[in-house]
Amino acid sequence: MKLGCSTLLYGKHGLDEALRGIREAGYQAIELCSIPGMGYHVEPGNSAAEYRSLKKKINGHGLVIESIGASGNDPYDRSPNSKFRQLMQAAAELGAPCLTLGSGGKQDSAEDMERAIETFTMQAEYGKSVGVKISIKPHVGGVVYHTPSAHIFMQHVDRKWIGLNVDASHLWRAPVPEKGEESISKLAEYLFTARIRDTLSHERPIGPVETQVPGGGAMNMKAIMDAFKKVSGLEIVTLEIVGTADWTLERIQDVVERSYKALEPLAK
Repeated sequence: MKLGCSTLLYGKHGLDEALRGIREAGYQAIELCSIPGMGYHVEPGNSAAEYRSLKKKINGHGLVIESIGASGNDPYDRSPNSKFRQLMQAAAELGAPCLTLGSGGKQDSAEDMERAIETFTMQAEYGKSVGVKISIKPHVGGVVYHTPSAHIFMQHVDRKWIGLNVDASHLWRAPVPEKGEESISKLAEYLFTARIRDTLSHERPIGPVETQVPGGGAMNMKAIMDAFKKVSGLEIVTLEIVGTADWTLERIQDVVERSYKALEPLAK
């Protein structure tokens, strides 16, 4: 299993610093984020030539783009030139197989579930035209937030073009907490992408950075990684930690490197 790192960890620092730090830590892939205010490392609406140059830079660091992090780029905007669709175009030029984001909507809302199914089905039709998939994270508070809601969602969409981006730390914080290693096996047929971090509490807000570092929380990192390794076609598991956006590069790099050291033996 290969390990990736989201550029989200480098927050407001530039992409060059992120690529250098991720490469030096030992990761092989990135989630390239376009998340306003948190990790904005690729802009929608650039030219094809600019994206080809960016791809060359990333590959020059020995890294591949596992996905583009698209949270904050409203998928419910149906305009032909929405930022979400521009990011699909960017992904196509960059060779990124999918966009990753949450479903939006409110937990346990039948109306919001119907709207999410309709919206992402519509966006996936555009994705087909450019060859880019959509990977939805079951996310605390969203209409897709735990294993049952993920199953409902996935029964009503085109599974060739819409899948799941599973992060066990969100399932751990569902109203009825789930063990990630068990949920991953139940959702395995839908997985496009995977995220990993630790957490200590079952409370809805994620804890401080130190408890998100693998091994710093209460989750079974080995069992979770073992479950991911059993998912057919899944080649990369990507570290995603929040709370470092305004940190110094030195502090961020320490977290990135310690996380790799904790995960690398589990990925073998």
